[in-house]
Amino acid sequence: MKQNPCRYCALAFVHNGRHSPSWNDKCAKCENIKAHKEYLESQRKFIEGEPITTLDELLEQEWVMWYHNSRHIEAIKSTPIRTVLKWIEIGVFHKAIRKESEEN
Repeated sequence: MKQNPCRYCALAFVHNGRHSPSWNDKCAKCENIKAHKEYLESQRKFIEGEPITTLDELLEQEWVMWYHNSRHIEAIKSTPIRTVLKWIEIGVFHKAIRKESEEN
């Protein structure tokens, strides 16, 4: 299911042109949304690994998972050091493990 199932749903709400499920119980139980989320997970290139706990360990990585999204290390390096140290302290960084390609 490549397209968002909430596009034509009467229960969905629209924010900045994006259709999202509402807080209604029907949306929480919707099979279309569950299938769409599984599809999006299957299309990701990286999965989360173990947490990164030191600045040295962070700088060794090329890709990191930041709040469940993949980020290249250069995007993190341009962030102020105080912010990066706080993120490491609260544990938002995880190692990014590349999924094996099924085309091999």
